[in-house]
Formats: sequence, structure tokens, C-alpha cells
Amino acid sequence: MKFAALWVAGLALFAGPALAQKIYIDYDKDYDAASLKTFAWADTQENSLEQSNPLLHSRIVNGIEYYLTLAGASEAESDPDVYVTYHTSTKEELSVNTSHWGYGYPGGWAYGGYYGHYGYPYGGGLASTTVSTYQRGTLVVDVWDASTKQLVWRGTAADITVSENPGKMEKRIDTALKKMVSTWKKIKAKNAKG
Repeated sequence: MKFAALWVAGLALFAGPALAQKIYIDYDKDYDAASLKTFAWADTQENSLEQSNPLLHSRIVNGIEYYLTLAGASEAESDPDVYVTYHTSTKEELSVNTSHWGYGYPGGWAYGGYYGHYGYPYGGGLASTTVSTYQRGTLVVDVWDASTKQLVWRGTAADITVSENPGKMEKRIDTALKKMVSTWKKIKAKNAKG
């Protein structure tokens, strides 16, 4: 019983990082982010979901607007401080899962020889392996200075597992955006100190 609990706990420790979204932030260190008061969406069709998945597109746009508004910026009809765009990409990956039942030595050998002498049974381990595919996505959010047309901030969320379930995707997008904001705040705090 204790062995099974330890085995499950071990799997959780190794599986956790594999399922985690990876967040990367890059920005122009000379740009005065405190001056950012207004934003507008730039027209782009490059890797946007607006045509192929308008509902997911709306969720991403609403999430980005929420976090920009939370930071004190408001959407402007004209003359914004920055333009915002987002891009997505997906790739198919393989998942290989092996399940084991029983225990034993490789090839049916047991301690004490082929016939299991010394009171030990034959090795009786069985295994089954399944292979499946899934989609892994990346979300990139770009912020461009409106006057210079230069990229001043980029947030990338990689390794988002794509789901057909709208509720799950909304939660995964929100988690990715929240992690971008959290990572950005940590970077700003670190740079303010040092």
C-alpha cells in the first residue's frame, strides 16, 4: 500500500513540470512602461484565430484587455500609446504511456533460477504501452510603441495543451496570461532593486 502511494506521488512530481506552461518575457529596457495609458488592437491576420476560431479569439482578446485594464491602461479609439497583437501556433506531439501490472524480474526469471527455487515465484510482470497524439500550443502577445512602431514588450506562453473543451481552453488561456503578468511583475521588481 505504501509503495503504491509513493509510486503515485513520484509520478505526480515528474508529470507536474511536464504539464506546466513555460512563460518567457522579453522587453525594451529603455521603454518607459509607466507612461503607457492607452492601447489599441493592431490589425493582423498572421496566426490569429479570428477567422478559424472566433470564440477562442474573443477569449484571448478579452483576457489581454482585462490584464491591460487591470494595469491601468484603457482602450483608445485613436492615438494610443501602444498597439497590441497576439499570435498562436500549435504542433502535434506524441504521448507514450506504459502501465505495469504485477512485479517480477525481466524475462520471467526469478531469484534462484528458472524454476523459482528458494520459495520465490516466477517473475510475473506485465506491461502495456499506448501511444496517442495531442496538440500543444504557443500564445505570443506583442506590444508595439505607437509612435516608433517598435516592439517594446513580448510575452510568450509555450506548452499550452490544446483542448476541444471551450471551458478548459478559456482556463488555460487565462492561466497563461496571468503567468505572463506575474512574471512581468517579478522582472520589473527585480530591475527596480538592482
